[in-house]
Amino acid sequence: MAVILENIPVGAGWKKVRLAWDGEKLRPGQFMMLKIPGMDPLLGRPISIFDWNEEEKTVDFLYQVVGRGTQIIADMAPGREIDLQGPYGNGFPLVDGDVTLIGGGVGIAPLYRLAKCLKEADPARHVRVHLGFRETALMKEAYESVADEVLINIGGFVTDDVDYTEDRILYTCGPTPMMEVAARKAREQGRTIYVSLENRMACGVGACLACSCKTIKGNKRVCKDGPVFEGQEVFYE
Repeated sequence: MAVILENIPVGAGWKKVRLAWDGEKLRPGQFMMLKIPGMDPLLGRPISIFDWNEEEKTVDFLYQVVGRGTQIIADMAPGREIDLQGPYGNGFPLVDGDVTLIGGGVGIAPLYRLAKCLKEADPARHVRVHLGFRETALMKEAYESVADEVLINIGGFVTDDVDYTEDRILYTCGPTPMMEVAARKAREQGRTIYVSLENRMACGVGACLACSCKTIKGNKRVCKDGPVFEGQEVFYE
């Protein structure tokens, strides 16, 4: 169980919840299952880790209120307890050199801590972040605090703004069509891209197989084998 420390709005239909966390070491790109004790829906909600603070023993989640489960979480006040399971998944690899991060919708969430960790590992590297939104930009200043450059696309295709010819490693998380386009354009230019899939999940530990996906190496479980894959492994056709 974890205690909610704050649960604040950060945009229309978006909130950021901070929980007390004194568990195992976290990695950018991992996710956790949030479940309300004794209440429906019975299954937890898989939510990407936005940030954490090891000294203060906290973990943050950025989420969009889109259904009953997230609405229940959004209505919970500080001091309430929530069942926090995880962390799950493999997370993003921290590569060398300059990088480009591409996020769309709720897929922007794990890119915040990724950008922070990449800069901490090599302050001299250049970190560029592309964020795509349907109507209104979200948390631009927060991302500017951890990246060298933040570019916003509202209402268009964020993948059109990316320069795939540059010698950079790419990371992306967001809607599947967006990641498919990014992976294809990266492949055409011979660039490496890591994608974080957002398949529906039930258990989070690979037992139910609900989140299985096709890969060039056969079917894999997004929650256990992912959610991060090398782009050409899952978007190879």
